[in-house]
Amino acid sequence: MSPFCGVVDFADAPVAPSLLRAMMQPLTRGDPSALETCTKGSFGAAWLGSGASCEHTTGAGLTVVGDTRLDNRQQLAHEIFPEPSPTGLTDGKLLGAAYARWGQRWHGHLSGAIAAVVWNERERTLVLLRDRMGERGLYWSTTSGRFLFASEASLLVTAGRVGGEPNRLRLLAYLLGAAAEPTWSYFERVQRVPEGSQVRVTAGRIELDRYWDWTTVEAGGCGLGDAAPELAQRLRAAVERRLPLQGETGVLLSSGLDSTSVAAAAADTLQGRSRRLYAFTWTAQSGDGIDETPLSRDFIRSRSNVVEHPLEADALWPLSRYPEAYADPSDPEANAFPDLLLATLEAARQQGVTVLMNGIGGDPVAGWLMPELALLLRGRLGALARRWRLSGLRHARLLSELRFLAQRPRWPDWMTPQARRQAKEAGFDRPLVSWRTLSSADRFRRAALASAANAAALERFDRLSRRYGVRIAAPWHDPDLGSLVLGLPDRALAAVPPAKQTLRAAMAGRLPAAILQAPTEKSSRSGLRERGLLGAARQTIEALLADSRLAEIGLVDGPRLLTAYREGLARQAVVPRLWEVLTAETWLLASARL
Repeated sequence: MSPFCGVVDFADAPVAPSLLRAMMQPLTRGDPSALETCTKGSFGAAWLGSGASCEHTTGAGLTVVGDTRLDNRQQLAHEIFPEPSPTGLTDGKLLGAAYARWGQRWHGHLSGAIAAVVWNERERTLVLLRDRMGERGLYWSTTSGRFLFASEASLLVTAGRVGGEPNRLRLLAYLLGAAAEPTWSYFERVQRVPEGSQVRVTAGRIELDRYWDWTTVEAGGCGLGDAAPELAQRLRAAVERRLPLQGETGVLLSSGLDSTSVAAAAADTLQGRSRRLYAFTWTAQSGDGIDETPLSRDFIRSRSNVVEHPLEADALWPLSRYPEAYADPSDPEANAFPDLLLATLEAARQQGVTVLMNGIGGDPVAGWLMPELALLLRGRLGALARRWRLSGLRHARLLSELRFLAQRPRWPDWMTPQARRQAKEAGFDRPLVSWRTLSSADRFRRAALASAANAAALERFDRLSRRYGVRIAAPWHDPDLGSLVLGLPDRALAAVPPAKQTLRAAMAGRLPAAILQAPTEKSSRSGLRERGLLGAARQTIEALLADSRLAEIGLVDGPRLLTAYREGLARQAVVPRLWEVLTAETWLLASARL
């Protein structure tokens, strides 16, 4: 969780350390002594903390900088070096040795969370690599003959060499929930390295190579009888790869099957190491608050090495901790409860937790976001009928699932005519998922795994980790788990209630019966979001909408949106896409201060 940045001057001018310090200034928190720099002629890099490093490969003319978690260290060292391997092999040295050995095909030998940059001084070539799932962020820009790179988009703007104008199309895609180009950042002059991609840079050329994505992953064979034990083994391995070498381990524990499965895998491993697992739960006194404890406490009581740390959620409605929980200058995207998440990270840090795991991402692997549609695509009409008999046709979701995935987006009334034209030209009026994708169960699986929301969540976790000193880990977003689902027989992913049958079988004996038998769907819906947006945060929201930055750049009709919000207050209804508008407004304010 160490941020880094760097510069290459292809005109051969030396890189001044002062430029690197200026780029990192927002993250040094007034303590420049924590910053480390590395300059080598026309190349320079800077980083904070022990996670990132700058390494030189002796004799090869290579300099490597990045923030990595190599999951195949031993295998990689064995492939590169004769026995015995050299001592003191850091991840940076291993990456440099891998590049020296395989060149630009090195990515085929690497596994883990990787954002790395290699400067080949002899060939005057720079290579930027991002891991398959996008667990680490990586961005770049060019200015006046220089190529700049950083782990966060905002670091490229802070030095004043790159303009901080917002990328209107990227903002518009976010406001509408439309698919954005993978290379877009929220700054007009900053480019994003997509997950599973490599960028090669020379003095006269920049080339993007998408070396991996879910559409090309081969489906491995796995029988129905092997599905549950294989899932259990891969989940435990994914959790173990993310356990910290130093500090305590925590888990953000809900009553859901995905997070308790992660917690069980972590608790089992930590028990063997005589270590504790801190379980952070959200509780509520009010009837409409978030209370994730009824089932999670069944799990906590079943493990002697699990320590519960409850957080009262009632007072942490959206925008309750504005602006501190909304001050990310790189990206406006946020989950539904940034205030709660910030309080959880603070509590975790106080307990000495250095890695906080969660259950996000379990649905595409262990089940389906659209269970009734998944059954229809597989032609399992009998299973679909049984599901309806159990849940009742009144609760059938097939039509809503089809509508959600395939209908053309409805644009809100508060969009300006200019924004509507731009959105149509960019293709934002197309359905998020094509009928071709829906026509095949395999395509549907791959589309779920390849959702842009997955990489967006991991990037958000990466930035939060840097800012608050606690690494947020999502084991379900492990490529080994995702590749497993592509090879499973359809029956292993049956979506008949209680759903996620393979995961329930995998966790049998590891989780209490109450959790294994509970329905996947949440039994109650929290009103915390509405309480904030329709009441407690009203003053903040009206101030943001009355002085709208989105209106200034022509995307939003400010007076119309403010009127719509007030009309919604009278009906106690949240305006569609209001959350995206508010987080975009807070991002524009934060990025303007760079």
